[in-house]
Amino acid sequence: MRKAVQYLCVAMVASLMFSCSSKPNLMLPTRQVDYRNKSEITIKGRLVINDVLGAERMMVFDTLLMVTCNNPASQLMVYSTNTLQPIGGFCTRGRAGNEFLRLYSTTEQRYYDENHHVIVPLVDYMDVIKEVDVTESLNEQRTVIKKTTDIMPFVDAITVFIDNDTDNRFLYEHAVTTIREEGNNRIHELDQTRIPVRISTQKAGDEMQEIPLFRRKVDVSDEHYVVMPYAALIKKHPQRNLIVYECLNMDYLLFIDLDDNEKSFAIHQKGSTTFDDTYIDSGEYFIGCATATDYLFVLYYHGDYTLKNKDSGQMLPELLAFDWTGNLIKSFKMDREIFGLAYDELHKILFCLNTTEDLYAYDLNGMIP
Repeated sequence: MRKAVQYLCVAMVASLMFSCSSKPNLMLPTRQVDYRNKSEITIKGRLVINDVLGAERMMVFDTLLMVTCNNPASQLMVYSTNTLQPIGGFCTRGRAGNEFLRLYSTTEQRYYDENHHVIVPLVDYMDVIKEVDVTESLNEQRTVIKKTTDIMPFVDAITVFIDNDTDNRFLYEHAVTTIREEGNNRIHELDQTRIPVRISTQKAGDEMQEIPLFRRKVDVSDEHYVVMPYAALIKKHPQRNLIVYECLNMDYLLFIDLDDNEKSFAIHQKGSTTFDDTYIDSGEYFIGCATATDYLFVLYYHGDYTLKNKDSGQMLPELLAFDWTGNLIKSFKMDREIFGLAYDELHKILFCLNTTEDLYAYDLNGMIP
């Protein structure tokens, strides 16, 4: 009798394991779509600002174009989208409360506060976010900080504020490690037994709530690739609590609705590698993203246009415009290499930084609805 029970338990465990392994690895409803090689025209950019010193990231909000820079004198440059003239430079390098040792913009989040002031949360060095009151900074022509908040170091996790509340956070930990004691040293290393990324939300004073995205680890062709299938850029809808998880090395876009998990979903280029396949490094897919109320603009690097030019030493991307339900609205071939972009909803202008820190404008009037 005891042996029969043991056999039954083993059979049940085996059945359960088989059932789990037979389900898709990605836990979001996934649509198989086709957005590859749909671009028919090449759009031409117009040089509007030459040599933005140390330019790194961009964002547009209201009539303001804001560029974060590795420039000690002004790590945040602000331009008018009406005139494209500079109207302020802020966030000097330093240790004062309204200065930044080293400024980073990891999500390009921006929003209005209760006074209708434009607020931009920016990382100071590693583990502090300072909410820059851009409206008041422009009024006073000095950097005004609304609030300073400690965060998980951005080398470990990307932080997004939910409902524009610094005490309510979405976290993307991109390389979860365990700590091993070795003498007087604490060694951080990947836990090879678990999925190496973690997605969660956390309110101040509450426990972290993990959002499960994957059922199991992705098989990889090389142990050095263990994190690569999960690598992503994280962006938030300008108003809604809707996160886009833009996979860098896989042909997926994941949409995570923090207000209603039942509305979360993913889109995947049909025929390309899935999270159920063995991952082999085949280059980049998505690099670069701009968010707007109605559209999500992404730079795509895995179509024929890019791959053919890559052989000649150029990385010319396609621009894919999606709506927030994952439908491809339009796609274009870009005329130059790009590493940063932002969209001006008022004028329907896409701003792009090239590799030599020049700012170009692409007029999309009449090209998208």
